[in-house]
Amino acid sequence: MEGNLTSLTYAVCGLLIVVYAWDRFNTPPSNRSSTRRSLYWSSCAGYILTALALFLALSTLLEFAPWRKMLLAEVDDSALPAPLIATLAMTTLLSSCPALKSLDSWILGVFLEWGAIPAEVKRRAATMTAQSFSVTAEDVVVLREAYGDDSYGDTLAGHLRERGAEGLELSQYRFTRVVKLYDCIQKLAGESRYARFFSEASDEFAELDKRVSAFLHRSDTSLTLAVRLRDLESDPAYEDLVQERREAFAQSCRDVFRDLALFLARAVLCGERSERDIVDRLRAIGFATAEPMNEPNFPIDGLTLLALGVFLYLAALSVFFSHVTPTSQSHGSPLMMVFKVALTRLVTVGATVWLVQRYPFFRREPGDPPRYFAYVVCGLLACVIAAAICVPFAALDADFAAGMRSSAPLILLSGILCGVLALCCNDWPRDSAPPAWLRLAEAAGCASVMAVGTALIYLRGWMVAAWIGLPSTMALMFGFFVPHIYRKARLAAAARRNESSRSIAPGRDEQRQLPRPAYAIAAPMARD
Repeated sequence: MEGNLTSLTYAVCGLLIVVYAWDRFNTPPSNRSSTRRSLYWSSCAGYILTALALFLALSTLLEFAPWRKMLLAEVDDSALPAPLIATLAMTTLLSSCPALKSLDSWILGVFLEWGAIPAEVKRRAATMTAQSFSVTAEDVVVLREAYGDDSYGDTLAGHLRERGAEGLELSQYRFTRVVKLYDCIQKLAGESRYARFFSEASDEFAELDKRVSAFLHRSDTSLTLAVRLRDLESDPAYEDLVQERREAFAQSCRDVFRDLALFLARAVLCGERSERDIVDRLRAIGFATAEPMNEPNFPIDGLTLLALGVFLYLAALSVFFSHVTPTSQSHGSPLMMVFKVALTRLVTVGATVWLVQRYPFFRREPGDPPRYFAYVVCGLLACVIAAAICVPFAALDADFAAGMRSSAPLILLSGILCGVLALCCNDWPRDSAPPAWLRLAEAAGCASVMAVGTALIYLRGWMVAAWIGLPSTMALMFGFFVPHIYRKARLAAAARRNESSRSIAPGRDEQRQLPRPAYAIAAPMARD
């Protein structure tokens, strides 16, 4: 009965942790529309699972009197179970625990960065410049029908045009691009797949609609006045005044267009399912030079299969050694040791792959020399992560210090393995398939380095050969699979970019009419 009550307590508290973690990850609500769906859901799930792991670790520590006394001091109440205290500390009382709050904020920041929130929408909006936005004669006909009802001025439809070289015509063309983009956003609001986004951003959309409507009214009046005064262009004083007003009008058009583009970027990221759908939608709207922006996805599927293989390998070894040396089980249950080693290896290896994927500091480009210092940093970070994982397991032992000392070889070997894996992930930086022999060489290299590292740690005892051979065999598995998994994710991203580019590439006749697609992400052209 007591066991069932404990399980129920953990289940209820875990559910509360999930609810609060979900709320923190989605604050502000615009986080959902700031990145692609796949990145959003993977990073959100990662943060929730990490919060649950932190909850379990904190609950485990609070089960032991020394840790409970150190963490709670005088405010401890022995009647409160450890899961409930951990839940209160991570939810309603989080602001009262500065250290825990800082740790939670750091974890949240890591997963927001993993999900490119809000970097993805900023990168996308930066490429959606007015210069890359096209207006056709058919667009002008449709816009004149839609905006010729005097809603924003009785002469607005007459100022719409598909091109403009200079002077008043250029101002009217700038105005037309704003009107077209605004009209496209209005049409998206009526599509079912965008209903959720416009419902969540209703206040923001209403404010944007109000601002654009006021801009259309002012622009109609200004452009109409400019047309009436065109006969005075021979007057130098008039020319100076008109030039100043044209520059101010151009800046107003750029500001409104930028706000509309940012809102549109959020809408398509929330409403479209894949990168190809996003680019197709932007191309259909008028951003003819829109290009895919795929980055390698974290290879969670490949690492999951590898984790299963490592766990089965360690479980088989545990059964074998339990029959060979029964006295070796005195330091803990074999299953707990298997879980500890597998968890430490997989988390540190996953962190290494993530660092190499996301940060250029750990990744070399074609033609660059190997970044040995970055690989050492990867190894040191893996040691820190491995030590953090071993702390809860050591807390379960009667002697915490002895438990950490027994985990020292696991921590050191994890750092060695991750440093070598970072090197292997960078030994083929080109976006092409590597030769088949490279995987075998990487596996042998990882096994050799682990054998040397293990020999330096275990230099005594009759089971030296086993202690050297078994970690080396595991390193052989990691070396054979992890660099291949990393490159496979990168090649898949490159293939998606190429496929999207081919599938949405305009025809030759259309290409001759489009501007040259040479826009920098953070520095749009200054011609307009």
